[in-house]
Amino acid sequence: MKRIFIPLLVLATTPLISFALAAQDNANLRSDLTGVYTIAQAERGQQLYTFRCARCHDTGFSGAPRLGDGRFINDFVGNTVFDLADLIHTSMPVDQPGTTPRVEATDLAAFILSQMHAPPGDTELPADDSVLQTIRIDLPK
Repeated sequence: MKRIFIPLLVLATTPLISFALAAQDNANLRSDLTGVYTIAQAERGQQLYTFRCARCHDTGFSGAPRLGDGRFINDFVGNTVFDLADLIHTSMPVDQPGTTPRVEATDLAAFILSQMHAPPGDTELPADDSVLQTIRIDLPK
C-alpha cells in the first residue's frame, strides 16, 4: 500500500508546487503598467494590426477573440509580454503562421497593450525575448 501512496502523493502535489513556483517567479516580473512601450511603437503596431490582424480579430472570424473583449484580455493577463509576442510571431496570421517578424510582433504587442490600457512610456518595447520574458501583463487598476 505504501508503494502506491507515495507516487500518488507526489503526482497530486506536483501541480501545486509548480503553480506556487510560477506565481513566485511571476511576482518578480515588471508590470506592463510601468510604461514599457512608446506611443510611436503602438501606432506602428496599429498599422500592422489593420493590415494583418483586423480581418479576423475585428470580426471574430473562425473564433478569433476580438481585440479588447474579455476573452482576448483574459488570455494574456498574468502572462508575459514574451508569451503574447511569441504567439503572434509563431502563429499569426492564422492563414500564414510564422510569417510575422519578431520586430513586428513586438510592435503589435505594444498596440495590444495600449488597447488594454497599459500606459505608454519613454522607451520602446525591445524585440528581445529575454527582456519580454521579464514583463508581466496586468490589468489596469
